[in-house]
Amino acid sequence: MNKVIHAPLTNVLLFSLFWALEIFTAKLAFLDGAKVMPFSLQSFVIALLFIAIVTLPKKLHKLFSIPFSVLKWVLLASAILLGIGGFLGNVGIQMTTAINAGFLTQVTTVTTALFAWMILKEKVTKTKIVLIGVILLGTFLLVTNGTGLVPHIGDIFIILACFAWGFGPVLIKKMINHESVDPDIASLLRPAAGIPVLLIFVALAPLYPPELQKVFNVNIFEVSQGHYVILNGIFIALTWLFVNRTLKVASASYTALLGSITPILVAILAVTFLRETITSIQFIGILLILTASYLIEHMQFHKH
Repeated sequence: MNKVIHAPLTNVLLFSLFWALEIFTAKLAFLDGAKVMPFSLQSFVIALLFIAIVTLPKKLHKLFSIPFSVLKWVLLASAILLGIGGFLGNVGIQMTTAINAGFLTQVTTVTTALFAWMILKEKVTKTKIVLIGVILLGTFLLVTNGTGLVPHIGDIFIILACFAWGFGPVLIKKMINHESVDPDIASLLRPAAGIPVLLIFVALAPLYPPELQKVFNVNIFEVSQGHYVILNGIFIALTWLFVNRTLKVASASYTALLGSITPILVAILAVTFLRETITSIQFIGILLILTASYLIEHMQFHKH
């Protein structure tokens, strides 16, 4: 039983499930009128508190045992991942369509594999490249319904965010691999380092173009859809906990590639609770993602 709990597949499936639930609750909140930046920051604070309550009673000593030479890299990775990545992602979402954003965020699978090859020396085989392409094609069909993408300036910001979202986990993986960094403590440090960076970007809001001021020049203390904030924060926390636990026992590429099943889970939630429908084109996209995911697990990419 213990072997199953700590298996890469178990952890990546839980990571994908909670990520899907986080996306779905955020969607419900935004449909009810929540504003992106206050909702996001408040959710991150809830996530920080949740992880602290879950981890610190048993693992506080592990936090203080991390050498500063290692701690600074974990904090840097967390600041890039949540702070810079979160900022660029929010800018991109504001300046592009939901369809573009939904697909382009999956470019993270490419950037993660690239940084994993550069920093962690993970293998980049022809098979891996082909499977990444199949996942991107499947995601494209699922998210866009095969209608294509209309270019927007925000697309550039989302792609830049994907570099931050790819680099951060790889650097954390490196620290977890070679140093005494507990994955749950790394999860705690993500909001601890990322929230201050986001607050700096919010403080600089008056300097932004008018379109971006609508997102960042807001009252971050105004609570809207508080029940969704709490749920979203808990799901974010569980996502971070299980993604770092996956990184502890599997390669960074495996974590990113298997995480691509998340859009499928979101689609299932949307069909079940929002009465949305799945077209034949989207179903083909789902089949492509599931086929690639099966091959990734069957070929034991977690060891690559």
